[in-house]
Amino acid sequence: SRDLEEILLTSIAEVEKAKASTANLVVIEADIKEVEGGCTGILAASNVIVSAIGQLKKGVEQISGAAQMADKAATQAASAAKQQSQGAEELAAAIEEIASLADELQSA
Repeated sequence: SRDLEEILLTSIAEVEKAKASTANLVVIEADIKEVEGGCTGILAASNVIVSAIGQLKKGVEQISGAAQMADKAATQAASAAKQQSQGAEELAAAIEEIASLADELQSA
């Protein structure tokens, strides 16, 4: 009878341990689901970031292209200004030559 009582108490203690283990497993399962949800959120945010980086890259490429075009236009403008300056110098020299010839004609 005492052995039977001991077995019964041991069995009850084991059942209580099993209940506690089951409750702990339920908590762990809920935690795992929460972590899984967080991972899903992180994945979604990562996809948004990847997309934003792709758009940023396109923007940088467009800016780079525009900067190259602006550089080419500036080079062309500088060349045109240099040619215009040379033309003005040639015109000034021609005007001086004409003025000199006019002085010579008046003196003669």
